Amino acid sequence: MPTCSQQAHALADRLEREQQVIVDRWLRRVRAEGVAARPLPAPELVDRLPEFLEQLAAALRRGAEEDACGETDPPTSAGRVAREHGTQRYRHGFDIRAVVDEYTVLLDVLFDLFAETEPCLDVGASRLLIHATSTGIAAAVEQFSTEREADVQFSQEALLKAREYEEQLIGVVSHDLRNPLTIITHCAELMRRTEHLPAPVCRQLQRLRGATDRAMRLIGDLLDFTQARNQGRISVKPVTVDLRLLLREVIDEAMLTHPGRTIERAGADERMVGCWDPDRIAQVLTNLLDNALKFSPPDSLVRVETELAPDRVTVAVHNRGEPIPPERLGSVFEPFQRADPDANARVSLGLGLHISRQLAQAHGGDLSVESSAEAGTRFTLTLPRGCTRDGAG
Repeated sequence: MPTCSQQAHALADRLEREQQVIVDRWLRRVRAEGVAARPLPAPELVDRLPEFLEQLAAALRRGAEEDACGETDPPTSAGRVAREHGTQRYRHGFDIRAVVDEYTVLLDVLFDLFAETEPCLDVGASRLLIHATSTGIAAAVEQFSTEREADVQFSQEALLKAREYEEQLIGVVSHDLRNPLTIITHCAELMRRTEHLPAPVCRQLQRLRGATDRAMRLIGDLLDFTQARNQGRISVKPVTVDLRLLLREVIDEAMLTHPGRTIERAGADERMVGCWDPDRIAQVLTNLLDNALKFSPPDSLVRVETELAPDRVTVAVHNRGEPIPPERLGSVFEPFQRADPDANARVSLGLGLHISRQLAQAHGGDLSVESSAEAGTRFTLTLPRGCTRDGAG
């Protein structure tokens, strides 16, 4: 019976002599067992597998020479090729389990091959072979993890830089655009109040004022969306507010910007006191009223209904315009989804309803919608009356 050293040398010779047989068997087993979820990239591991087998053979010979029966620690082997394997597998989208499975299949192939001529493998030779292969697995997995961690770190750094750039850009846009728009708004308003102006001039000044107001809202929506995405929420500053008075102001402003339209107020005319951010709630109500007036017939009625409960208040804005298609109802609160998909993007970024729901939720409430041809479209804002600090900033 051959000694451990003799058998190790014999196995090493066979690894070198039958490389193509081993590669072919390994490929068949890997494909048959579904180790790889995608076709194997031939230029990488397949072409390097003979080199890996040569390193295994060298490891067997070194181990046999250092200790005939493997009583010392087995030698390290196949590190460079295994690390390259880990790199290539990561770059081709494999998961780490597939990397380990490929080596496990290779070891099975080797033992099956050796069993054809070596009915009884010496424990020491088997130990050398297993350890050399395990070292390869460890090197491949380590390199795979290193590549993945490097990509994660790079992605995080790139994301951080992108967010910093985005915040700087939005800050510049906000400052540099809002200032001239504010000047235009004030000048248009002063000119509009001039006595004895011809009616056509007044109408054009009113259009100019409306256009600058829309531009200011677009900038505000963009800032709010950026804040919500980067910080996970929009800051609100709740104080004690009478929603009845706030709603009255919003309706009056809507009537000024939509002359000739009718807004009907329904519900008890009583104080509706709660703890909310008045500017942010006015922003939500303005957006709901603006949409209702914009997407309903000019001669139709827009109805605002309020309901007061001990723990909450509800405001519903109803219009009789074209209903929102059922397939779009689930996405109207998603960013960049305009109420009218055919509307000019310069008029709306499709952020108003998304931000409005974010603001409702920042107060601990919600914003919902119902729409049908029979009943019209109804947006319902629900707000708890107590203070919430979850969204406070």
